[in-house]
This record gives sequence, structure tokens and C-alpha cells, in this order.
Amino acid sequence: MREPAGKCRNCDTLIYCSGGFLEGVVNNDQTLCCFTCANQTSTEKPTVSLRSYHPEWPVLFEQEQELIAESLGENALGIEHIGSTAIPGLQAKPIIDIMAGIRSLASYDSYIPHLSAIGYMYVPKPELVERRFFKKKKETQTFHLHLCEFGGKEWEEKLLFRDYLRQHPEAMEEYNSLKQTLAIRYQKDRPSYTKSKEPFISSIIQKAKKK
Repeated sequence: MREPAGKCRNCDTLIYCSGGFLEGVVNNDQTLCCFTCANQTSTEKPTVSLRSYHPEWPVLFEQEQELIAESLGENALGIEHIGSTAIPGLQAKPIIDIMAGIRSLASYDSYIPHLSAIGYMYVPKPELVERRFFKKKKETQTFHLHLCEFGGKEWEEKLLFRDYLRQHPEAMEEYNSLKQTLAIRYQKDRPSYTKSKEPFISSIIQKAKKK
């Protein structure tokens, strides 16, 4: 069912919620913005810049984990540190990736106000089927929150990849080398950088599943 959720604060376009997916952006002040206006006001041009592993990264995750757990309450069945900053020794973009597992992704929109209250803005990405994406900037630190169904494919594969690299230093070093090469090749093209890592990530997940 497609139901009206409110109007865009910039152009007054009516924004709908369809099948649990909001056809717009929720701003930090709880106002709405249509996709067109959101894209026009965005000045961020993401690039690829890797940094050496920093022991502060898991500490930053733990701080956010507490906030997210308090915000989602019993709806959060698990909160994990994922991505390159969760793997000791691995170079990474200094972005803390966090995965929160919930019972059903269909109800994700009910969590948007709670997460917005602690600084996480919902970023619509229609191409994402099994997760919803939120972003937070705190001073100079960026956090990405991935909301997915606890125990689902997205949840399991993210943990399989992380844990395999944590347990296999040779695979971690291979990934490190690949990331460095791609970071140079696609320094100003983050989507291509991310896309080019997919074959390696898939191969590691398949190896982990056979363990």
C-alpha cells in the first residue's frame, strides 16, 4: 500500500511510503526531503583514501553500539562491527561500519525517528534489497549503519567475511594489497572501487561457508 508520509520541506512535493520503503529522506530535524532536493543539496563527492589500522576504531564502535542498542531497545537482536575497520591490521577508509540485526526489515521505517535522534540519517538506496542504510557524522568521524534482518543472508555473509579475515592473516594481507591497488586506480571513483572488490569478497565468503 502506498500512503502519504508528508511533504518535502524544500519543494512541498508529497512524499509517500510504499511497502515499508520511504520515497524520500528523513532529515536530522525530522523533516522530510524528496530524492530530487536531497540530491541537489548534497555536495559530498566521496573519494577513496585508505589509512593504516587504528586501535581506536573498535573503541569508537563500542561507543556507538551502546547508543544504537539504547535507541532500538529490544528490537536490536544483535549489533556488530563490520567492514575493514573491524579487522585488525587491515588498511581502511576511516569509516566505522556497524550492522544492526532486527526481526523484520519491513518495519525499518519505524526505527528512523529513534536513530535520527542519535544522529543517524536514513539514506535511501533503492538498490539495497536486504538492508537499509543510515549515516552519521560526528565531528571528523563518519559512521555507517546497516540495518538488516538478524540471521538473514546479509547478516551471515558480513560476519563470515569479517571472521574469516580475522582468522586468516594471509587472506587479510591479500585483501590489503587489493585495496591498495584499487584505491590508487579508483581514487576519485568510490563506486568502482567498491564494485571491484566484490569478486574477492564473494570468494572469501564461499571459502568461509565450506569451513
